[in-house]
Amino acid sequence: MRPRLGRLLGAGLMASLVWAGAGCKKGGESEAGSTPSTPAPSAAARPASSPPASSTSGRGAPSGAGQGLLLEAGRAADLRVTADGRFATYLMNGQKPRLDGVPPQMLLGALHVVKVDGGEPRLLGESVTNVPGGLLFSADSKHALFLTGYNPASQSGSLNVAVLDDEKADPVVLGTAVSYMLPSPDGTKLAFVDGGKLKLGPLPSGPFVDVAAEVSTAQFTADGKSLLLKRRLSAAGGLAVVSVEKPEDAPRKLADQVGDYAVSPDGTHVAFQVRSESVRGLYDLYLTDLSAQKPKRLAVASQAFGFSPDGKWLARSENGKPDVPGDLYVGPASGGPGRKVGERVEIFSFSPDSQAVGFLDKYDVTARAGLMAVASLPDGAPKRVGDRVPNFVWGSDARYVAFLSRFLKPEYSVDLMLYPLGAEKAEKVHRGVFGYGFMPGNGQVVFRSNCIRNGRACDFKALELPQKADPQTWLQGIFSYKLSADGKRVLATYARMDSDTYDIAAYDAKTQQRKLLDQGVQVPVHFGGKDEARAVYIISQGAKAGVYSVSALP
Repeated sequence: MRPRLGRLLGAGLMASLVWAGAGCKKGGESEAGSTPSTPAPSAAARPASSPPASSTSGRGAPSGAGQGLLLEAGRAADLRVTADGRFATYLMNGQKPRLDGVPPQMLLGALHVVKVDGGEPRLLGESVTNVPGGLLFSADSKHALFLTGYNPASQSGSLNVAVLDDEKADPVVLGTAVSYMLPSPDGTKLAFVDGGKLKLGPLPSGPFVDVAAEVSTAQFTADGKSLLLKRRLSAAGGLAVVSVEKPEDAPRKLADQVGDYAVSPDGTHVAFQVRSESVRGLYDLYLTDLSAQKPKRLAVASQAFGFSPDGKWLARSENGKPDVPGDLYVGPASGGPGRKVGERVEIFSFSPDSQAVGFLDKYDVTARAGLMAVASLPDGAPKRVGDRVPNFVWGSDARYVAFLSRFLKPEYSVDLMLYPLGAEKAEKVHRGVFGYGFMPGNGQVVFRSNCIRNGRACDFKALELPQKADPQTWLQGIFSYKLSADGKRVLATYARMDSDTYDIAAYDAKTQQRKLLDQGVQVPVHFGGKDEARAVYIISQGAKAGVYSVSALP
């Protein structure tokens, strides 16, 4: 975990926009710009387990498209599904704003919602943006929060709240110049910034209390008892905290000139960066107990920091330089001296059980790679298990670490490695890997390899854990994959050669049965419905354009 400035921008409406990648891979990252080194079959030879390419009748979707249940016909974009899988939202007839300088992906359209298993679509609002933070769902999936009349120049709009289960109720307008909104972790409260003023109150309609002015973003603690607020640069970029139960009380100021910050999972402590007075361009790390204590400085020139999942440990880099990461220290989350475990560390992550920390030691910021190392907590010696590593991911049960490693001889290759904790060394899983991760439950490590067509058609392989044999090929020719939460099924997409669209198929990990679901769709494709039994997607071209759902059970 490597917090950065603007860590909360995914929830708010700020200038830095993050757009969903076409691959929509879950678990791990692909090695950007790498070239498959494993010999690949001819591009003309279509893998036997990939869907056949249907002909197209002129321009538009393939003739075999539109096999699912049509939820609404028309030109749709920005498809999203609530966490409970019951509802899908999307923008109809989206248009790029007529304003110079906006990202080409930005759209404004009419926001609609419909039940994934079918029903009457419902119009929620007009001129809604697909900018991250323009639409959010409460954690309980009961409410949709969205901005209508979005103004790209001011990055604000009118905040509306819709009760998804009440089809007859009109959305409630809560503010007219809202630039940031965030529901509480339990979905019962809402914080939003309207005209620079932070407001807080219960969903769906308040009443809302004015908490502070000149606010840019806010963040609830995991327990929902406190609300941290970050002020604008015009207000010295200060960080303050207020009680959610007593929002009328004045916020307690923690510091000015604050960069990034992180709250411990138990909601008791907050670590935050303050512009350093001794190292120009960097930040010092401070820690405070949210109950009463004053902040204290823990580290100078700290670029990366984060709490362990159980809230017991705090890891941070120390004594860095503008172009050189600092050394990694791990200490108690309540403060106090830390133990040095690595040098020049920019990327690290605690294991899910908080019993170890993985990190890239001696990180080269130019090559964007380091030495893969793991240290058991509290006092285990660091163990280096890989070279030239750009990224890594923990298995959900913390028994394994998977990572990519760049090999230079006998030829350049980016290979997937697997390290079982406590083992003598890491083992190579496969050469030429693009995207990887663990199946939920850690039954397998999965990855794409043997790619052709510039990575648009790859084998999808799985290695059983613990390792008993070579990886097994589950699918061939896929573009992207998405795993169900129970780890039993995979949604795979196939990049078509006759249009800029994709075919989708469902794969059962146990029976190894694959079923073609539809053709000519747009990515991403989502699981939806009860127990993720359906796939939800958009067809954007031709007479069959619309939003669809189909059974995802092979």
